[in-house]
Amino acid sequence: MRRSPLIGVLVLLAAAIAAGQAAPPRVIGGGLPAVSPDGSRIAFVSNRDGVDDVYVIAADGTGEKRVTRSAENENGIAWTADGKRILYASYSADRGRLYAMDPDGSNLRQIAEVPGRTPTLSPDGKRLVYTAGTWTETRLMIAAADGSDAKRIPLASAIAWNSQWSPDSRRIAFTGRGDAPRGTAIILVNADGSGERRLTRLSEAEGKAQCPAWSPDGRRIALFASAGERDSATSHIWIVDAETGKGEKIALHERAYLDETPCWFPDGKRLAFQSDRTGRMEVWVMNADGTAPRQITGLSSR
Repeated sequence: MRRSPLIGVLVLLAAAIAAGQAAPPRVIGGGLPAVSPDGSRIAFVSNRDGVDDVYVIAADGTGEKRVTRSAENENGIAWTADGKRILYASYSADRGRLYAMDPDGSNLRQIAEVPGRTPTLSPDGKRLVYTAGTWTETRLMIAAADGSDAKRIPLASAIAWNSQWSPDSRRIAFTGRGDAPRGTAIILVNADGSGERRLTRLSEAEGKAQCPAWSPDGRRIALFASAGERDSATSHIWIVDAETGKGEKIALHERAYLDETPCWFPDGKRLAFQSDRTGRMEVWVMNADGTAPRQITGLSSR
């Protein structure tokens, strides 16, 4: 099975762990992009120097800078609403930690620690959502911003990966269990645990839906769907209506490459995403209709 990069936060790694398989190391030039609130910068993860560290680059591809240098692997990157801080998560010894820092890497501080993975701060800064349990029996937890007063969100789905807050901090989208064996779908639930519903129903041929990303107005969700095995594996990005689930696959391609982990620009007109369409996984930008894709990381090394 062709492994997706940075899959510590993606569904494909969970499947590999459940099957007792190890994901082979792979150099990631850029992945897991997070666009700043003003649209001028993109934070991303790269393991080009051995571990997953956070980098920041201008949206036009200039001024790249590495801003973390730690032995732990960083993921779950986000910006605070005012754009003054970058948030990221790390995981070790069965504990997830949430950190905040200035965009240049200074003033680093830990703001929460939880008995689970990838704590994610709500846009209003009041609550965390994180996952606990095994990869095949995952609990979705909600807590105060410092990790205290944690409560389980009751779910019908046995798995809950890649959880993302809605812009108004009232709902959570996550990767949950689909119909087909090992299939996945995007599921929505209110932050109080009510209103759980499956949003996507892609065919087996279209692939496994995962990694939801809310549009700035909360009306659409970008995601990617992966299909195929081994060297034929491919991933496409989709845009779906957050109420009806009706969607459109964008940036269509027939070659076996991976377009993954979409993130919206604040105007809702563009997406940042990771893709290996030129050989190595890098960060790209394109219009929200899939046109005008442009690579912005890894250009000097090509």
